[in-house]
Amino acid sequence: GISSEVVDQAYNEYVGNAKSRAQVRDGVFDALGDFLFVLSAVEVARYHRDAGNPVYFYEFQHRPSSATGVVPEFVKADHAAEIAFVFGKPFLAGNVSMLSKEEHKLSRTVMKYWTNFARNGNPNGEGLVHWPQYDLDEKYLEIDLIQKTTKKLKEHKVEFW
Repeated sequence: GISSEVVDQAYNEYVGNAKSRAQVRDGVFDALGDFLFVLSAVEVARYHRDAGNPVYFYEFQHRPSSATGVVPEFVKADHAAEIAFVFGKPFLAGNVSMLSKEEHKLSRTVMKYWTNFARNGNPNGEGLVHWPQYDLDEKYLEIDLIQKTTKKLKEHKVEFW
């Protein structure tokens, strides 16, 4: 099991300064997400990078408008939220999709990145924000309605775990 020392450290790191129940909830969800998803993803990316393989790392940050009324407001981009955009959900026949024009554009962008990667082993292409290869600087792409390059996803939290 997990030692009480680890629990105390995680509590202090994520919840210690909370001033409301909502902040406690958010801290607990952040701790679980960082431990279960962020840490694992960063470790796998590092292993592949260190083995000499090209790695393109991303964080999908967009909360789909279709989540409104279905998913609690405190949940932002949920695990696997990008899948609908990768496979073109906004373009389903019969106008089933309630996604906005901006989300249609985001889906086209994500589909271009994934198609380029499948075709060439590199997601970059004309008209796309440059997606850097994950190197020792640990640069990655934040995918939202507007994409941007940054580096070292949750560096302090990854080091904590």
